Amino acid sequence: MSPNDWVGMITVTVTVFALYSSALAWLVGQSARLRSETKRDIEVLESLSERGLDKIQTQESKSRQEMATALQAVIQSLQQQVNQLRDASATKPELAAVEQRLAATLIEFKAETRTEFAKIAHKVDRLPAIEAHLAALSQMIEKIGTSLAVR
Repeated sequence: MSPNDWVGMITVTVTVFALYSSALAWLVGQSARLRSETKRDIEVLESLSERGLDKIQTQESKSRQEMATALQAVIQSLQQQVNQLRDASATKPELAAVEQRLAATLIEFKAETRTEFAKIAHKVDRLPAIEAHLAALSQMIEKIGTSLAVR
């Protein structure tokens, strides 16, 4: 081989190596950009999830307060009725009617309470699934980023 051939081979080798290095640097840059964008998106999703949880907890607290207030009003009303009947020397049928109203009110309150707590539980039960999905997505993105960085 002549010296010109050696120079040509070295030039081609250096050119190929430069192109490979440039492509590798570009891939690493793209990987870093995608990783930072993904982390930012995950942070946004996590903040939305936290705000959703805060909103649900606020609604739950409000619902519990409303139920407690309603129960207190019902109990006070029934207490007043019982006191009036006792003071007026109520008859057995009158006391039985009050007892029936009390039983009906308690059954209605229990049903409303079950319904409200079922609604709250349904909202709260979805949050762990959302958080698990976000964690799995985050892990998958980290794996992709790691594999791109290795290449």
